[in-house]
Amino acid sequence: MHHFDGDYAEEVVKRLGSIRKDAEPRWGDLRRDSLIEHLIWAMRHSMGRSRTVPFVGNCFTRYVARPLILIGAVPLSKDSRTARSLRRQGLRTQEPGDLETLHALVEEYLGLVQADELQPAPHPTFGRLDIDGWDRFHVLHFEHHLKQFGT
Repeated sequence: MHHFDGDYAEEVVKRLGSIRKDAEPRWGDLRRDSLIEHLIWAMRHSMGRSRTVPFVGNCFTRYVARPLILIGAVPLSKDSRTARSLRRQGLRTQEPGDLETLHALVEEYLGLVQADELQPAPHPTFGRLDIDGWDRFHVLHFEHHLKQFGT
């Protein structure tokens, strides 16, 4: 599996840039621009910079699903949606920006990791993730959405 590092970040930006703006996803209803805004939110959230998101997981998601997903034994679900309780609170898992915004944010994230200055936020479903956990999650998450667009 890839590591969420500078080389991977450059590869991801190129792959995202190759998705046409009018591309139809293989599943789900995200389009290219909303996908990028979703990835911006995910990066900001992992850095503790999004609106506070309450934990909506449970013992199963924390102690069973999380390790199975993070080791790659179970893929991220194609029909995952923001938890209904969070949607009712008006939480959107998208933040404004474009591919350049995402690229700069990823570089900032990697700089904080390198400098040992990142204080990662808990994942809304999996709970506390350390730097390695977020590394694995970000790779799995990016790959999940890149597959959604066939790249």
